[in-house]
Amino acid sequence: MAVNKISMAINYRKNKSTRLSSGGKYYAEVDRQKTLSTRGLAQHLKDHNCMVGRDAIMAVLIKLSECVPELVAQGVGVKLDGLGIFYPSVLNEKGGATEAQMLDKTFNPTSIIKGIRLRFTPDSSEMDNLTSKQFLTRNVAPESQNIVDVEKRTVDGKQVSIQTLITLEDFRNPNGASAPESGSQNQSGSGNEGGNTGGNEGGNTGGTTGGEEGGM
Repeated sequence: MAVNKISMAINYRKNKSTRLSSGGKYYAEVDRQKTLSTRGLAQHLKDHNCMVGRDAIMAVLIKLSECVPELVAQGVGVKLDGLGIFYPSVLNEKGGATEAQMLDKTFNPTSIIKGIRLRFTPDSSEMDNLTSKQFLTRNVAPESQNIVDVEKRTVDGKQVSIQTLITLEDFRNPNGASAPESGSQNQSGSGNEGGNTGGNEGGNTGGTTGGEEGGM
């Protein structure tokens, strides 16, 4: 069955690092829009032919936002079918506790707890798999938009980052010249290279973060 794909705006940012092999290359990123409030989400659901009014939808969403953290705080995972699972995890102090410490009646075991986090894992069932690259293939149609540039400047004695956007078309034709032939586009460092490298870097970062929570 055909799936109506959703257009997702994509920007490209140059890695300005001079120490990494990825320096000087462009990588894709989502052109993130505003974040919807509960009221905005309720209106969105209502606009999708929901059978109840916005006030009733908001009441359910508010209760959901109260009950999910309450249940997770009790160690209860909450699965929203087709979306994913909310669950708690412990962030341990580096090194954890020794067996001698755990046997010591004066030692407080909770002292090794650095924090408690509310985690979310996207649904990975065969029908609603949101975790794989297939989510992009099935549901999203990427559309290239802008080149992102960040320049550090000193304003009133403070260093600030100024972000500017330039359309991909203007970036490729800075003087209003005609678009280059398709063969010359390969020189720019293709989107495939950026996308794959960006994905690998994201996975490695996630793995490192998750590793901090080991040894629970």
